[in-house]
Amino acid sequence: MQRIILFLGVLLLAAGCGWGTVDPGERAVFARFGKLDVWPGCFKEGLYFYNPWTTDMYEFDVKVQAFLVKGAGAGTKDLQEVHADIVTNYSIDGNKCHLLLQEVGRDYQARVILPGVNEVLKASTAHFTAQNIIQERAKLKDEILRGLRARLAQYYIVVHDIALTDFGFSKEFIQAIEQKQVAEQIVKRKEFERQQMEQEGLGKKALADGQAAANLSIARAEADGNLLKAKATAEGNRLIRESLTIDLIQFKTVETWDGKLPMFTGGGAIPLLNFEALVRKPKPEKKE
Repeated sequence: MQRIILFLGVLLLAAGCGWGTVDPGERAVFARFGKLDVWPGCFKEGLYFYNPWTTDMYEFDVKVQAFLVKGAGAGTKDLQEVHADIVTNYSIDGNKCHLLLQEVGRDYQARVILPGVNEVLKASTAHFTAQNIIQERAKLKDEILRGLRARLAQYYIVVHDIALTDFGFSKEFIQAIEQKQVAEQIVKRKEFERQQMEQEGLGKKALADGQAAANLSIARAEADGNLLKAKATAEGNRLIRESLTIDLIQFKTVETWDGKLPMFTGGGAIPLLNFEALVRKPKPEKKE
């Protein structure tokens, strides 16, 4: 059987007829004497017969492929150097691969994809500062994806997605970022300590104000008590003064007298009491 197939192949080749197989996920373009107008368009998977002496068969992979650009360099808005590995997931338009062959050639990766990735990366990162790239990496990715899709669509290449890997900056910038972060942490810690001290001070002030208010209340209560006591004492003294008479005072003096007259220099003794008034008996009233 193998001999028969080999024999038929030799006969076809001798007769100027060859064949080619297009696998799934591929397209074929046939050029006769270098021209595409004889067999125009892209041919899908299957078995095709052609004259290998006059016709060339070009195959294209139209499945999704990954193209890696390592260490692509660019500059940020604030003039910082940045580099990244970019993976581009793309596929060829299966209905226009003959135009890709005609306008670009089979080495389209080197001709359009590689320079496209580099130029779009540079144009996109120029819109961001280094700090923005760190904080808004997803936004940078979206801008690169939009730019790359627009650029490669004119070459019949469909960009499905990109991935930014090993994204980094210069050593000097990384050191500056680290120093800035350390300084910010110090500032935050100092601010926290200051707020703590303020809170503690407010607590102590509130405690002192409360104690002062309590002391003031106690002092007012004591003052009010003393005032009431003084008023009561004054009232008692007033009542005592009103109840005193000359006779009562002399009587109290007699009760406490020891029988001795006080001595003085001068013309004799001054009587301490009016004995006559004390011992004088009232005269009996006359009866008529």
